[in-house]
Amino acid sequence: MGEWIRKYIKGDSLIWGIVIFLSIASLLSVYSATGSLAYRQQGGNTSYYMFKQLLSLSFGFGIIVFIHHISYKWIARFSLIALYLSIGLLAVTLASGVNLNMASRWLTIPGIGINFQPSEMAKLALIVYVAKILAQYQKEDESASEAFKPIMIVVTIVAGLIFRENLSTAVLVIAVSFAMMFVGRVPMKYLLGTGSIVVVLLALMLVLAPKVTFLPRAQTWASRVEQFLDPSKADKSSTYQSDQSKIAIASGGLLGKGPGNSVQRNFLPHPYSDFIYAIIAEEYGILGPFLVLLAYIVLLGRIGVIVSASSRTFPAFLALGLGLMLTSQAFVNMGVAVGVFPVTGQPLPLVSLGTTSILFTCMAFGMILGVSRHNIEQREEEKKKATINS
Repeated sequence: MGEWIRKYIKGDSLIWGIVIFLSIASLLSVYSATGSLAYRQQGGNTSYYMFKQLLSLSFGFGIIVFIHHISYKWIARFSLIALYLSIGLLAVTLASGVNLNMASRWLTIPGIGINFQPSEMAKLALIVYVAKILAQYQKEDESASEAFKPIMIVVTIVAGLIFRENLSTAVLVIAVSFAMMFVGRVPMKYLLGTGSIVVVLLALMLVLAPKVTFLPRAQTWASRVEQFLDPSKADKSSTYQSDQSKIAIASGGLLGKGPGNSVQRNFLPHPYSDFIYAIIAEEYGILGPFLVLLAYIVLLGRIGVIVSASSRTFPAFLALGLGLMLTSQAFVNMGVAVGVFPVTGQPLPLVSLGTTSILFTCMAFGMILGVSRHNIEQREEEKKKATINS
């Protein structure tokens, strides 16, 4: 077993530890959060969704192992194909996607019947593309101003296709792309100018929400922001989700109610995805959510180590973008649960129930670990050369 691990499991050991920890946290919390739902919908089989999640995580682990052995050069070569494919799938989803939870975000895979969320694929493809473009325009002591236009064209297309049905994901995609461009030395005037336009357009859309008829969810977005900014004006029905989440966290106290003893799972909408962090807090007290938060903070820190250790720009930007996407999404999910952000539909990476989210999150981890593996192997080769030369 040890020989197999040394042969096939490479890269940053701390990130592998985070993957395993979050996977265990996922199984425990999904089992608890879906117990009542599974009993009603699966003929009393309370462990149905846990085993479904276990299957997704197992397949995802295989994806990580496979992808982290692929050279990042191949990932760069196929980035445009993946990007064009994801844009096409987003367009099809917008036109004829499956409507779940009042939003058309899914496509059904023919012959299998599994719902697939193209925006998850689009996020990864876009980050790889942005990393590739930024790497191409990096020059010694010069800004990467020429990278701004091609990146913004694609970011606008992807975010534009996503935002009608999933505003939070579109904003996340834009924010991560801007962060990558900032690190990639794109002139600040470009970022500030474009960012200001985006903010103004979003503000106008929320203010004029009742009149924006071509965006059916605009009124929902506006009401959520309004409720967040001024809870006193909101009615109980509109703040139901956030109220139940806060009750779950408060009732967990310091020590929690214990695994499987959540009460709010019976009242919280989507306790197994959007509000799974609240269930963890309710059952495990302050320690459970703290460890989950710490895992993502450590992940972000290790991403910084990988980026600084990379000798080439593309893998550095790739690891940076993927790491920012995973941790930003995690912080948004946790922030919504504790009331720091308005209610959104962002899952907790590698923890929330959802096959599409799990698989594409594992792809991201695989690419990050692939960069880490390359850095480690490069250091080992340099040590061997130094030993031979000495």
